[in-house]
Amino acid sequence: MLKRDTEELVLEYCQTRELELRDAITLQLSGLVESIARKFIGSGEPIEDLIQEGYLGLLNALDLFKPEKGVKFTTYATHLIIGQIKHYLRDKGKIIKEPAWLQELNSKINRVINELSARYGRPPSTQEIAEFLGMTTKAVEDVLMTREVFKVSSLDAIYEDEEEEWNGYDLEKLNCEPCQAFNLPIEERVVVETAMQQLKQIEQQVLHLFFNEGYNQTEIAHQLKISCNYVSHILRNATQKLRRIISEAEWLDEQRFRARALERGDFEARILDAQTGLFSADYLSVRLREEVQRAARYDQSVGFAIFEFVADRGTLTSLGEFALGELLLQAAAVVREVVRKADIVGRYGHAALGLLMPYAGEHAPQIAARVANALTEWLQTAFGTNLRQRFEVRFGWAFHPCDCDDAEQMLRTAEQRLREQRARQHLQEEAA
Repeated sequence: MLKRDTEELVLEYCQTRELELRDAITLQLSGLVESIARKFIGSGEPIEDLIQEGYLGLLNALDLFKPEKGVKFTTYATHLIIGQIKHYLRDKGKIIKEPAWLQELNSKINRVINELSARYGRPPSTQEIAEFLGMTTKAVEDVLMTREVFKVSSLDAIYEDEEEEWNGYDLEKLNCEPCQAFNLPIEERVVVETAMQQLKQIEQQVLHLFFNEGYNQTEIAHQLKISCNYVSHILRNATQKLRRIISEAEWLDEQRFRARALERGDFEARILDAQTGLFSADYLSVRLREEVQRAARYDQSVGFAIFEFVADRGTLTSLGEFALGELLLQAAAVVREVVRKADIVGRYGHAALGLLMPYAGEHAPQIAARVANALTEWLQTAFGTNLRQRFEVRFGWAFHPCDCDDAEQMLRTAEQRLREQRARQHLQEEAA
């Protein structure tokens, strides 16, 4: 069959909405999606995730495109693909990872500070550090500024007002210029001030004196009559607490935004889970029906599996919706590492993932078992000892055509096998 012009296919699709035409358009524009996705490879996100978001933007473009506007579809799609990937990166940007080269440079600067302090009998200035390393003063200052951005303290850290020694790096070793007060836009200032109210009084005082008044750590220690080490401890932990509070507030705002979008029937709200941004259970069900229809038409097969994260009610409650969403996001990334690019991962229930496997057929049970093992191994490193012992992974599977006749039966069968596995494990626990 001769390859038809993409613009002609799009015009025909806008009139008929045939799934085969959509698949043909997606296939022809796969190169466009991948080339755009590769422009964002420096973001640090897996290329597979960027490409997946690109395809999501392409499907969105097909849904919203209006030929009567006189714009070429490829031009329109390019803007939506880029927008979708940028939106994804903005969401992921809340989880910041320090690159390896920056870790190495920070370590080198620490060694230089210690060496120069011993040589001069005083803390070195940023200019002296820069000259020793052959760097500009501005570059050294920029690296030092990034340290607070990338510092992450434990969620279980103690924030009591106690004079404990902190053995980490002390910024007071540097003769830096006084910090300038921030001049934030009014709406951002309101967000920060609201979040600050959730901190302890001592934390609010230290942050205000350091960031707003421009005092250094020694001056803050003298003013509040506490040690410099304790000021440094408060700065690091309070900054992290503040960042987490603001992130959770943004997450709640996003949930409200997506809820309103869902009421309006927006495309993205229909196919994405509002809490995690993964494909929704409704989208998985729709895609499963499409894949079953395609499999029946071309004598092919399709598989489906459900993976449930099981824990006692107290553990799930203690996690909260925000942390549970992060758990499912990370688990979905683990699943993608052990399946094919053609397979689709989404949220399927409160604490469960669904996996759609085109062409898998009778291999679905083996694939599901492999994914469950990968998730189980990942859970051993994802949490502390006490928490990871409370989590288990259970799974159910189904496939077409030999196992089930249609999509609805596949979903019921996978859920039934999940319940059966749950019952077997319960009996084994009682017997033990």
